[in-house]
Amino acid sequence: MEINNLEMISFRNHRKTNIDFDPGLTIIWGENGSGKTSILEAIHSLSYGKSFRTNNKKDLIKKGSDFFFIKGSFKNTENFNNTVSLSQDIKGNKKIQIDNKVIKKRKDLFGLNNVVVFSPEEEGITKGTSLFRRNYFDKIFSICSYDYLNSLLLYNKTIKQRNSILKNNNSLFEKEKELEIWDKPFCVNGLNLWQKREIFMNSFIDLFLKTVADFDKNLLLNVKYDLKIKTNKDFLKKTKENRHVDLVKKYTSFGPHKDDVVFLWNNQKIKNHGSQGEHKIFLALLKITEYIFLSNETKKTPIFLIDDMFANLDKERSKKLLRFIEKIKNDNKEKSQTIITTTNIINIKENGFFMEFDNIKKHHLVKNGTA
Repeated sequence: MEINNLEMISFRNHRKTNIDFDPGLTIIWGENGSGKTSILEAIHSLSYGKSFRTNNKKDLIKKGSDFFFIKGSFKNTENFNNTVSLSQDIKGNKKIQIDNKVIKKRKDLFGLNNVVVFSPEEEGITKGTSLFRRNYFDKIFSICSYDYLNSLLLYNKTIKQRNSILKNNNSLFEKEKELEIWDKPFCVNGLNLWQKREIFMNSFIDLFLKTVADFDKNLLLNVKYDLKIKTNKDFLKKTKENRHVDLVKKYTSFGPHKDDVVFLWNNQKIKNHGSQGEHKIFLALLKITEYIFLSNETKKTPIFLIDDMFANLDKERSKKLLRFIEKIKNDNKEKSQTIITTTNIINIKENGFFMEFDNIKKHHLVKNGTA
Protein backbone atom coordinates (compact mmCIF):
# COMPACT_ATOMS: atom_id res chain seq x y z
CA MET A 1 0.00 0.00 0.00
CA GLU A 2 1.29 3.48 -0.84
CA ILE A 3 0.20 7.05 -1.35
CA ASN A 4 1.61 8.70 -4.48
CA ASN A 5 0.35 12.24 -4.10
CA LEU A 6 -1.38 14.44 -1.53
CA GLU A 7 -3.19 17.71 -2.17
CA MET A 8 -4.22 20.02 0.69
CA ILE A 9 -6.19 23.25 0.53
CA SER A 10 -6.77 25.31 3.69
CA PHE A 11 -5.92 22.29 5.86
CA ARG A 12 -4.42 23.32 9.21
CA ASN A 13 -1.67 25.83 8.31
CA HIS A 14 -1.38 24.67 4.68
CA ARG A 15 -2.86 27.21 2.28
CA LYS A 16 -2.23 25.11 -0.81
CA THR A 17 0.21 22.20 -0.76
CA ASN A 18 0.80 19.45 -3.31
CA ILE A 19 3.34 16.80 -2.39
CA ASP A 20 4.60 13.58 -4.02
CA PHE A 21 5.90 10.58 -2.07
CA ASP A 22 8.49 7.93 -2.76
CA PRO A 23 7.11 4.36 -2.80
CA GLY A 24 9.82 3.47 -0.25
CA LEU A 25 10.88 6.21 2.16
CA THR A 26 10.10 9.94 2.29
CA ILE A 27 11.45 12.34 4.93
CA ILE A 28 9.56 15.58 5.62
CA TRP A 29 11.59 18.09 7.58
CA GLY A 30 11.18 21.59 8.92
CA GLU A 31 10.93 23.56 12.12
CA ASN A 32 8.06 23.23 14.57
CA GLY A 33 4.88 24.81 13.21
CA SER A 34 5.79 24.24 9.56
CA GLY A 35 2.99 21.70 9.04
CA LYS A 36 4.86 18.39 9.04
CA THR A 37 2.45 16.52 11.31
CA SER A 38 -0.50 17.97 9.36
CA ILE A 39 0.66 16.03 6.29
CA LEU A 40 0.50 12.76 8.23
CA GLU A 41 -2.83 13.85 9.72
CA ALA A 42 -4.25 14.44 6.24
CA ILE A 43 -3.15 10.97 5.07
CA HIS A 44 -4.71 9.40 8.16
CA SER A 45 -7.93 11.38 7.62
CA LEU A 46 -8.16 10.12 4.04
CA SER A 47 -7.63 6.56 5.25
CA TYR A 48 -10.15 6.54 8.11
CA GLY A 49 -12.21 9.72 7.71
CA LYS A 50 -10.90 11.10 10.97
CA SER A 51 -7.89 12.93 12.42
CA PHE A 52 -5.66 11.22 14.99
CA ARG A 53 -5.09 14.60 16.68
CA THR A 54 -8.55 16.08 17.29
CA ASN A 55 -12.25 15.26 17.25
CA ASN A 56 -13.13 18.86 16.44
CA LYS A 57 -13.02 19.08 12.66
CA LYS A 58 -13.13 22.89 12.78
CA ASP A 59 -9.55 22.66 14.09
CA LEU A 60 -8.56 21.33 10.66
CA ILE A 61 -9.73 24.44 8.78
CA LYS A 62 -7.02 27.05 8.21
CA LYS A 63 -7.61 30.28 10.09
CA GLY A 64 -9.38 32.77 7.84
CA SER A 65 -10.85 30.08 5.57
CA ASP A 66 -14.36 28.61 5.66
CA PHE A 67 -13.49 25.07 4.47
CA PHE A 68 -10.71 22.54 3.95
CA PHE A 69 -10.14 20.06 1.13
CA ILE A 70 -7.69 17.15 0.99
CA LYS A 71 -7.18 14.51 -1.70
CA GLY A 72 -4.86 11.53 -1.93
CA SER A 73 -3.94 9.13 -4.73
CA PHE A 74 -3.33 5.62 -3.40
CA LYS A 75 -2.06 2.38 -4.91
CA ASN A 76 -1.96 -1.11 -3.45
CA THR A 77 0.47 -3.91 -4.25
CA GLU A 78 -1.78 -5.24 -7.01
CA ASN A 79 -1.58 -1.85 -8.75
CA PHE A 80 -5.19 -1.10 -7.86
CA ASN A 81 -5.44 2.69 -7.75
CA ASN A 82 -7.99 4.77 -5.87
CA THR A 83 -8.43 8.43 -5.11
CA VAL A 84 -9.98 9.59 -1.85
CA SER A 85 -11.03 13.15 -1.08
CA LEU A 86 -12.40 14.72 2.07
CA SER A 87 -13.80 18.20 2.53
CA GLN A 88 -15.64 20.07 5.24
CA ASP A 89 -16.92 23.62 5.66
CA ILE A 90 -17.07 25.79 8.77
CA LYS A 91 -20.70 24.73 9.37
CA GLY A 92 -19.67 21.08 9.66
CA ASN A 93 -20.92 19.91 6.26
CA LYS A 94 -18.65 17.05 5.28
CA LYS A 95 -18.13 15.11 2.05
CA ILE A 96 -16.04 11.98 1.50
CA GLN A 97 -15.49 10.63 -1.99
CA ILE A 98 -13.83 7.48 -3.31
CA ASP A 99 -13.03 7.81 -7.02
CA ASN A 100 -15.48 10.74 -7.23
CA LYS A 101 -18.34 8.72 -5.69
CA VAL A 102 -19.75 10.14 -2.46
CA ILE A 103 -19.84 7.73 0.48
CA LYS A 104 -22.22 8.32 3.35
CA LYS A 105 -20.49 6.38 6.11
CA ARG A 106 -16.94 6.69 7.38
CA LYS A 107 -16.75 2.93 7.88
CA ASP A 108 -16.72 2.49 4.08
CA LEU A 109 -13.10 3.72 4.16
CA PHE A 110 -11.98 1.05 6.61
CA GLY A 111 -9.64 -1.48 5.05
CA LEU A 112 -9.23 0.44 1.77
CA ASN A 113 -5.97 2.31 2.42
CA ASN A 114 -4.52 1.23 5.76
CA VAL A 115 -2.02 3.37 7.64
CA VAL A 116 -0.24 3.06 10.98
CA VAL A 117 0.66 6.30 12.79
CA PHE A 118 3.44 6.53 15.36
CA SER A 119 3.24 10.02 16.85
CA PRO A 120 3.68 11.85 20.18
CA GLU A 121 0.06 12.90 19.61
CA GLU A 122 -0.95 9.32 20.47
CA GLU A 123 0.87 9.08 23.79
CA GLY A 124 -2.53 8.86 25.51
CA ILE A 125 -2.54 5.18 24.52
CA THR A 126 0.08 4.44 27.19
CA LYS A 127 -0.40 7.48 29.44
CA GLY A 128 -4.12 8.20 29.30
CA THR A 129 -7.40 6.73 30.50
CA SER A 130 -8.85 3.35 29.51
CA LEU A 131 -10.86 5.08 26.77
CA PHE A 132 -7.67 5.72 24.76
CA ARG A 133 -6.74 2.04 24.86
CA ARG A 134 -10.26 0.80 24.02
CA ASN A 135 -10.45 3.16 21.06
CA TYR A 136 -6.98 2.12 19.92
CA PHE A 137 -7.75 -1.59 19.82
CA ASP A 138 -11.32 -1.15 18.56
CA LYS A 139 -9.94 0.77 15.58
CA ILE A 140 -7.38 -1.94 14.75
CA PHE A 141 -9.88 -4.77 15.03
CA SER A 142 -12.52 -2.84 13.04
CA ILE A 143 -10.05 -2.42 10.17
CA CYS A 144 -9.39 -6.17 10.26
CA SER A 145 -13.02 -7.29 10.45
CA TYR A 146 -16.29 -5.76 9.26
CA ASP A 147 -17.97 -8.27 11.55
CA TYR A 148 -16.14 -6.76 14.53
CA LEU A 149 -16.95 -3.23 13.36
CA ASN A 150 -20.65 -4.03 12.96
CA SER A 151 -20.73 -5.71 16.39
CA LEU A 152 -19.12 -2.62 17.91
CA LEU A 153 -21.59 -0.26 16.20
CA LEU A 154 -24.55 -2.40 17.27
CA TYR A 155 -23.35 -2.51 20.88
CA ASN A 156 -22.77 1.26 20.91
CA LYS A 157 -26.31 1.78 19.61
CA THR A 158 -27.70 -0.46 22.36
CA ILE A 159 -25.69 1.25 25.11
CA LYS A 160 -26.82 4.65 23.86
CA GLN A 161 -30.46 3.55 24.11
CA ARG A 162 -29.96 2.06 27.58
CA ASN A 163 -28.24 5.22 28.83
CA SER A 164 -31.05 7.40 27.47
CA ILE A 165 -33.50 5.36 29.60
CA LEU A 166 -31.32 5.83 32.67
CA LYS A 167 -31.15 9.60 32.07
CA ASN A 168 -34.81 10.30 31.25
CA ASN A 169 -37.28 11.80 33.72
CA ASN A 170 -39.68 8.86 33.83
CA SER A 171 -40.67 7.27 37.13
CA LEU A 172 -38.50 4.53 38.61
CA PHE A 173 -41.23 1.99 37.81
CA GLU A 174 -41.31 3.05 34.12
CA LYS A 175 -37.51 2.95 33.89
CA GLU A 176 -37.43 -0.55 35.37
CA LYS A 177 -39.96 -1.72 32.77
CA GLU A 178 -37.95 -0.24 29.90
CA LEU A 179 -34.69 -1.70 31.21
CA GLU A 180 -36.26 -5.16 31.36
CA ILE A 181 -36.84 -4.84 27.61
CA TRP A 182 -33.41 -3.46 26.74
CA ASP A 183 -31.20 -5.48 29.08
CA LYS A 184 -31.49 -8.63 26.98
CA PRO A 185 -30.22 -7.12 23.67
CA PHE A 186 -27.65 -5.18 25.71
CA CYS A 187 -26.25 -8.45 27.11
CA VAL A 188 -26.46 -10.35 23.81
CA ASN A 189 -24.70 -7.59 21.85
CA GLY A 190 -22.21 -6.95 24.65
CA LEU A 191 -21.19 -10.59 24.98
CA ASN A 192 -20.90 -10.91 21.20
CA LEU A 193 -18.51 -7.94 21.14
CA TRP A 194 -16.58 -9.21 24.14
CA GLN A 195 -16.03 -12.62 22.58
CA LYS A 196 -14.76 -11.12 19.32
CA ARG A 197 -12.56 -8.67 21.21
CA GLU A 198 -11.01 -11.45 23.29
CA ILE A 199 -10.06 -13.46 20.19
CA PHE A 200 -8.38 -10.48 18.54
CA MET A 201 -6.73 -9.34 21.79
CA ASN A 202 -5.17 -12.75 22.40
CA SER A 203 -3.74 -12.78 18.87
CA PHE A 204 -2.42 -9.23 19.22
CA ILE A 205 -0.82 -9.94 22.62
CA ASP A 206 0.94 -13.07 21.29
CA LEU A 207 2.31 -11.05 18.38
CA PHE A 208 3.33 -8.17 20.68
CA LEU A 209 5.34 -10.50 22.94
CA LYS A 210 7.10 -11.97 19.90
CA THR A 211 7.83 -8.46 18.56
CA VAL A 212 9.31 -7.37 21.90
CA ALA A 213 11.50 -10.50 22.06
CA ASP A 214 12.74 -9.92 18.50
CA PHE A 215 13.58 -6.31 19.33
CA ASP A 216 15.30 -6.96 22.65
CA LYS A 217 15.05 -10.29 24.48
CA ASN A 218 16.05 -8.57 27.75
CA LEU A 219 12.98 -6.30 27.78
CA LEU A 220 10.16 -7.44 30.07
CA LEU A 221 7.03 -5.93 28.53
CA ASN A 222 3.50 -7.29 28.60
CA VAL A 223 -0.12 -6.54 27.73
CA LYS A 224 -2.91 -7.83 29.98
CA TYR A 225 -6.56 -8.22 29.06
CA ASP A 226 -8.94 -10.31 31.14
CA LEU A 227 -12.50 -11.10 30.08
CA LYS A 228 -14.40 -11.79 33.29
CA ILE A 229 -17.82 -12.60 31.81
CA LYS A 230 -18.04 -15.70 29.62
CA THR A 231 -21.78 -16.44 29.28
CA ASN A 232 -24.95 -14.52 28.53
CA LYS A 233 -26.42 -15.78 31.81
CA ASP A 234 -23.54 -14.26 33.81
CA PHE A 235 -23.76 -11.02 31.84
CA LEU A 236 -27.49 -10.67 32.52
CA LYS A 237 -26.98 -11.48 36.20
CA LYS A 238 -24.24 -8.83 36.56
CA THR A 239 -26.38 -6.28 34.69
CA LYS A 240 -29.31 -6.82 37.04
CA GLU A 241 -27.01 -6.61 40.07
CA ASN A 242 -25.74 -3.26 38.79
CA ARG A 243 -29.14 -1.85 37.91
CA HIS A 244 -29.56 0.15 41.12
CA VAL A 245 -26.08 1.66 40.71
CA ASP A 246 -26.86 2.49 37.06
CA LEU A 247 -30.14 4.20 38.02
CA VAL A 248 -28.33 6.34 40.59
CA LYS A 249 -25.41 7.21 38.29
CA LYS A 250 -27.70 7.54 35.22
CA TYR A 251 -25.35 5.59 32.96
CA THR A 252 -24.41 1.95 32.33
CA SER A 253 -21.51 1.14 34.64
CA PHE A 254 -20.64 -2.33 33.31
CA GLY A 255 -19.89 -3.82 29.90
CA PRO A 256 -17.34 -3.81 27.03
CA HIS A 257 -17.41 0.01 27.03
CA LYS A 258 -15.70 -0.12 30.44
CA ASP A 259 -12.88 -2.51 29.46
CA ASP A 260 -9.28 -1.63 30.12
CA VAL A 261 -6.05 -3.05 28.74
CA VAL A 262 -3.05 -2.93 31.07
CA PHE A 263 0.47 -2.25 29.75
CA LEU A 264 3.33 -3.52 31.90
CA TRP A 265 7.05 -2.70 31.95
CA ASN A 266 9.01 -4.93 34.34
CA ASN A 267 5.67 -6.10 35.80
CA GLN A 268 4.66 -2.53 36.71
CA LYS A 269 1.99 -0.43 35.05
CA ILE A 270 3.81 1.81 32.61
CA LYS A 271 1.05 4.40 32.97
CA ASN A 272 2.10 4.99 36.58
CA HIS A 273 5.82 4.22 36.56
CA GLY A 274 7.21 4.64 33.02
CA SER A 275 9.76 7.28 32.02
CA GLN A 276 9.31 9.35 28.85
CA GLY A 277 11.74 7.12 26.97
CA GLU A 278 10.02 3.94 28.20
CA HIS A 279 6.63 5.24 27.10
CA LYS A 280 8.08 6.01 23.67
CA ILE A 281 9.66 2.54 23.31
CA PHE A 282 6.47 0.80 24.46
CA LEU A 283 4.32 2.84 22.05
CA ALA A 284 6.78 2.17 19.22
CA LEU A 285 6.63 -1.59 19.81
CA LEU A 286 2.82 -1.43 19.98
CA LYS A 287 2.79 0.37 16.64
CA ILE A 288 5.21 -2.08 15.04
CA THR A 289 2.98 -4.91 16.27
CA GLU A 290 -0.03 -3.08 14.82
CA TYR A 291 1.78 -2.81 11.48
CA ILE A 292 2.49 -6.58 11.40
CA PHE A 293 -0.98 -7.43 12.73
CA LEU A 294 -2.78 -5.40 10.04
CA SER A 295 -0.52 -6.86 7.35
CA ASN A 296 -1.33 -10.40 8.48
CA GLU A 297 -5.06 -9.93 9.02
CA THR A 298 -5.92 -7.80 5.97
CA LYS A 299 -3.27 -9.10 3.55
CA LYS A 300 -2.41 -5.46 2.85
CA THR A 301 0.79 -3.78 4.01
CA PRO A 302 -0.07 -0.45 5.69
CA ILE A 303 1.69 2.84 5.10
CA PHE A 304 3.88 3.62 8.13
CA LEU A 305 3.62 7.28 9.22
CA ILE A 306 6.26 8.20 11.81
CA ASP A 307 6.01 11.64 13.40
CA ASP A 308 8.94 13.19 15.27
CA MET A 309 10.39 9.78 16.06
CA PHE A 310 13.58 11.07 17.63
CA ALA A 311 11.92 13.12 20.41
CA ASN A 312 12.49 11.68 23.91
CA LEU A 313 14.86 9.02 22.58
CA ASP A 314 18.65 8.97 22.66
CA LYS A 315 20.66 8.31 19.51
CA GLU A 316 21.29 4.63 20.16
CA ARG A 317 17.64 3.80 20.91
CA SER A 318 16.53 5.77 17.85
CA LYS A 319 18.97 3.87 15.64
CA LYS A 320 17.93 0.54 17.12
CA LEU A 321 14.23 1.23 16.54
CA LEU A 322 14.81 2.37 12.95
CA ARG A 323 16.92 -0.70 12.17
CA PHE A 324 14.21 -2.90 13.65
CA ILE A 325 11.48 -1.20 11.60
CA GLU A 326 13.61 -1.65 8.47
CA LYS A 327 14.05 -5.35 9.30
CA ILE A 328 10.29 -5.83 9.81
CA LYS A 329 9.57 -4.13 6.50
CA ASN A 330 12.23 -6.13 4.66
CA ASP A 331 10.83 -9.37 6.09
CA ASN A 332 7.47 -8.48 4.57
CA LYS A 333 7.03 -9.95 1.10
CA GLU A 334 5.12 -6.90 -0.14
CA LYS A 335 6.64 -3.47 -0.75
CA SER A 336 5.96 -1.01 2.02
CA GLN A 337 6.05 2.76 2.30
CA THR A 338 7.27 4.88 5.22
CA ILE A 339 6.87 8.64 5.67
CA ILE A 340 8.89 10.24 8.48
CA THR A 341 8.85 13.79 9.87
CA THR A 342 11.71 15.45 11.72
CA THR A 343 12.88 18.88 12.81
CA ASN A 344 16.57 18.06 12.40
CA ILE A 345 17.62 16.66 9.04
CA ILE A 346 21.30 17.33 9.82
CA ASN A 347 21.10 15.14 12.93
CA ILE A 348 19.66 12.29 10.85
CA LYS A 349 22.42 12.57 8.26
CA GLU A 350 25.36 12.95 10.63
CA ASN A 351 24.28 10.11 12.91
CA GLY A 352 23.74 7.71 10.02
CA PHE A 353 20.14 6.82 10.84
CA PHE A 354 19.53 5.79 7.21
CA MET A 355 21.66 4.03 4.65
CA GLU A 356 22.03 5.83 1.30
CA PHE A 357 20.75 9.08 2.85
CA ASP A 358 21.41 11.13 -0.28
CA ASN A 359 19.09 8.91 -2.35
CA ILE A 360 16.11 9.30 0.01
CA LYS A 361 13.25 11.55 -1.14
CA LYS A 362 13.07 14.62 1.13
CA HIS A 363 10.69 17.57 1.41
CA HIS A 364 11.57 20.73 3.31
CA LEU A 365 8.62 22.66 4.78
CA VAL A 366 8.84 26.31 5.65
CA LYS A 367 6.83 28.04 8.36
CA ASN A 368 3.69 28.72 6.32
CA GLY A 369 3.26 25.01 5.61
CA THR A 370 4.48 24.96 2.00
CA ALA A 371 6.98 22.50 0.58
